[in-house]
Amino acid sequence: MIFLKNFSASRYFLASCLVSLIVSGCAAARDKKVSPQAVGMPPPGMQSLIAVMPVENLTGMPIPVDAVRRSLIQGMKLKGLNILGDDVLEKFLERHRIRYTGGLNRDLGKALREETGTNAVLFASLELFDESYPPKAALAARLVATQENAEILWMEGAGMAGNDAPGFLLLGLIDDPSVIWENAKGRILDSLTAFLSGETPRDARRAEKRFAPKSFHGMAPKIPDGKETVSVAVLPFRNESTRRNAGEILALHFTRELSNSGMLEVVESGELRQVLLRSRTIMEGGLSLPQADILHAALDVDFVLTGIVMEYQDFVGGDGNPKVEFSMRAFDMKSRQIVWVSYSYNEGDDGVFLFNIGRINTAHQMASGMVRSVVERIKAVMDERKRQSAVAVPPLSR
Repeated sequence: MIFLKNFSASRYFLASCLVSLIVSGCAAARDKKVSPQAVGMPPPGMQSLIAVMPVENLTGMPIPVDAVRRSLIQGMKLKGLNILGDDVLEKFLERHRIRYTGGLNRDLGKALREETGTNAVLFASLELFDESYPPKAALAARLVATQENAEILWMEGAGMAGNDAPGFLLLGLIDDPSVIWENAKGRILDSLTAFLSGETPRDARRAEKRFAPKSFHGMAPKIPDGKETVSVAVLPFRNESTRRNAGEILALHFTRELSNSGMLEVVESGELRQVLLRSRTIMEGGLSLPQADILHAALDVDFVLTGIVMEYQDFVGGDGNPKVEFSMRAFDMKSRQIVWVSYSYNEGDDGVFLFNIGRINTAHQMASGMVRSVVERIKAVMDERKRQSAVAVPPLSR
């Protein structure tokens, strides 16, 4: 969570962001014009027009999100990206009376594309920013197309702490919160720029056995006939932890990993939220079959994934041991059965035996590895199903 202990701390963070804006603003060129070829072209290229929505504050603490958003925009402009002007975006939000800016639905995407020429929308969620030593930051962002299906085009996350790589004689320690923020922001924007340039964004994470789920049970669901893509809706997890917004944070982790896996098309959270509001669906105790049927009918989704967060703990104001604990389950909407169930629990010092080498210092970093491990198990089950289908139906010989 972003933790601003007092007004002076808040001013410090604001000042560091504003200084960054002033310096980068001097070097940034004016917005480039949108090329006609880029309008409506999925995925958008470097010349496509991108709207940057207000930053979603998932820290559970008051933070200057406007300064965070301005810092992101200036970084994007320095990368040569074309950003929709704030005045145009504000008028659009006022005209359509938009209050929720954490996701995109099809109707809003269509209106945004037709009225402003916007090709995609960037949503950023700030999970953690701790200015005390060692400073910590965690940020997630996704790019959503304004096309008919509001498709998630790209998604990335970054979590880091000042003591992640202390190095020889602790020379690698970082005690400046603004440096941690710039590093996290830089990782996000480098990945976004690579995607928009047509490259495959580099993922520096490694699959680690210590993040494997404590238990996983899964069956290979039957892929609906005639479907080229299989879709999944990721609902916010039920939060039983002491961490505010932990359910939304876990849902973002699963959305990221499932989107990047290439095996499932993930429903954008804004579209999912609109369906839930229209159907007046409230899921305080988890997802019921009638509620799942509503989602299936409205979205034609194949799977619905949700779960429970029991622990999502970051240490603020010191060097503590983060903890993450959650369970996951996924429904196959055709068979009306639970097809995947998992349970995961990890602490930051798991598998660490000497000099804190390999220790994880933020819940974001740990949850990222844990969720990725669960998704890899799901992918293995799906791949096995495809392999069996290919063997069962041999190709016709001439």
